[in-house]
Amino acid sequence: MYRLILIFLFVSASLAAQNVEQTYRNPVIAGDMPDPSLIRVGDDYYAVGTTSEFVPSYPLYHSKDLINWERIGGVFTDPPAWIKGDCWAPELYYNNGTFFVYYTARKKSDNISCIGVASTKDIRKGFTDHGPLIEWGNEAIDAYIFKDDDSKLYITWKAYGLDKRPIEILASELSADGLSLVGEHFTLTDHTKGWIGRGDEGQVIIKRNGYYYHFYSIGGCCDNRCDYRVHLARAKSLRGEWEQYEPNALLEGGSAWRCSGHGTLVQTPDDRYFYLYHAYNANDFEYVGRQVLLDELMWNDATGWPYFRHGTNPTTQAPVPFKGTVQKRNIDFADDFTSADKDKFWQWDMYSTKPLLTKANGNLTVTNTKEGYTFRGINSQTGNYNMSVKVSAKGSNFKGLTVYAGMEKLYAWGVSGNEVKLFRLDDGKKTELFSTTAGNATDIYLRVEAINARLYRFYWSTDNSEWHIFPQNGQHVDISGLPKWGRGLRIGLLVENNGADKNGVFSNFEVKNKY
Repeated sequence: MYRLILIFLFVSASLAAQNVEQTYRNPVIAGDMPDPSLIRVGDDYYAVGTTSEFVPSYPLYHSKDLINWERIGGVFTDPPAWIKGDCWAPELYYNNGTFFVYYTARKKSDNISCIGVASTKDIRKGFTDHGPLIEWGNEAIDAYIFKDDDSKLYITWKAYGLDKRPIEILASELSADGLSLVGEHFTLTDHTKGWIGRGDEGQVIIKRNGYYYHFYSIGGCCDNRCDYRVHLARAKSLRGEWEQYEPNALLEGGSAWRCSGHGTLVQTPDDRYFYLYHAYNANDFEYVGRQVLLDELMWNDATGWPYFRHGTNPTTQAPVPFKGTVQKRNIDFADDFTSADKDKFWQWDMYSTKPLLTKANGNLTVTNTKEGYTFRGINSQTGNYNMSVKVSAKGSNFKGLTVYAGMEKLYAWGVSGNEVKLFRLDDGKKTELFSTTAGNATDIYLRVEAINARLYRFYWSTDNSEWHIFPQNGQHVDISGLPKWGRGLRIGLLVENNGADKNGVFSNFEVKNKY
């Protein structure tokens, strides 16, 4: 009997291991990365997404299996000089040995969003910017590149302000080198021919069995009132009349993931299609931001219309795209500041001062060169985490941890002189929530605990053993209303330049996430 029990346990464990190996869980890229674009080059997959005003601009990822993604850098280490902000919706494309990215950004000169283009031969070594490519109406965003059967390239984009016409998705032939438009533009969403339009954007075009399929997103995209979803149309000609797949959405939010859309289709070597797209976690929502999900697209051979394999709602768990692969789910983050390995994850805010960084002996010195605050941080990955760091108490300026929506909307927990402080900035107005004397300690250990994305506790210690907490008695600080439209929160380091002192010295930054 004992031997039979052992055999049963062994077989059960083996079957359980096989089950784990054969499925993955969404998100495949955790944290705020809206509008993901995806390409395949041989057996390699590359993805890029929106960063808004956080720099490096447009984060880049690499994968071999579509479910495990490695951060490999960003398109721009520093934003091009002509860009003011709104770094949205980059579109990756690979053609004849060159990687291109067609990206949305707002111009300093006239505050209008347009589409720029950059290129590189080596995606891991950064891109060369070629400046604006499409300046159209009041705004041009959301580029997508399509190569037709005759090898002609086309670029499509969402356009506003077209001589009293509604929002449309326009298209133009693209030059062979990918850097200029050819001929006259034309519309893909002709309202005079019956197109039902509702702010269509985030388009993807593929060709299959003689049809051009046009996937596009509609609805509110970017806050907790959103109703984003994916719709579909098809035509026999790229310039022809489109038959819309109405009224049902092809993909829409469900109970676990909300407001799904604005993604890219990729075809695997065995001719399957996968859609990489963004959605909000139903619990963490705008506090973490729009995260990157993956689902498989199938085809109904009788009707010619596609459908998602697991229904119209985003999946929480699905079969892996490639058998034998195992998803790695380690989303914790730690930086001891002894190497450059983690530098690619850190961001700064282009609307504030870029911090100067010096590493020595396991310490990071963040220098703020202008009066006010500077930020250096990372994406939060979930709504439940502990963030910690050790900070030097030297100097009268503030230095510590922050939960950050922008330079005028944040919570900061740290040290100023010999005092430990918590304050809030709300539209630039500063409110101090807590202050206490830390005595003669030279270093202060700080910890921030996030619970359900909105509730926070703050801890400090002089010896990393005995901890003090604010607020006490099981209370929390509620940060509801902190996120800005379209952007998930960042977490990390904040340093003040108060005219007398401008440095913050940190060691052992760590974020431990909890599901």
